[in-house]
Amino acid sequence: MKKILLTIAITLLFGACSSKQLYTLGDTSTIKASSKQNQELFIAVEKIELPIYLMDSPIYRKNSKYHLEKIDKANWISSMDEHLTNVLISYLQKSMNNPNIYAYPWSNIDKIDKKVSVTISSFISYKNIVTLEANYQILDKLTNKTSNYFFNTKESFQGKSVEYMIEAMEKSYFRLAKEISNKL
Repeated sequence: MKKILLTIAITLLFGACSSKQLYTLGDTSTIKASSKQNQELFIAVEKIELPIYLMDSPIYRKNSKYHLEKIDKANWISSMDEHLTNVLISYLQKSMNNPNIYAYPWSNIDKIDKKVSVTISSFISYKNIVTLEANYQILDKLTNKTSNYFFNTKESFQGKSVEYMIEAMEKSYFRLAKEISNKL
């Protein structure tokens, strides 16, 4: 009896531990730094708001206009709202040559010149095209003026590989980050 229970336990243990592939996006190492210095501006970046399917660890794609499908054994390596926020901050710091760009709210900085808020409404692959739709807002604290923008881009990719899809997502996201950088 003990041998049977031990065999069942081992089978369940190894059967439940299927290999998963972990994915991330947002490698900013190739982003070129701006030649002009913007270090006087303190820019706050709020945590990015995402659709519910990006808040979970599994990676999803659309397989019809109305159906999302979880990709087997493909997971995000970390929480995407925090990760995409950190990628945006890193992108802005490098592209603007400004280390004074932080996640908002923070506890030890009193001065804010501009605040960026981003809401992504769609960021998904369908028929080998990644679509990214977002609204973002830039608040200029000096003038107390708020500017609202809509962003929409599509990036196609070849093949069925999850890596190609993630690469297309990264290109789309960097386009959004570049547009925000240019508006700041």
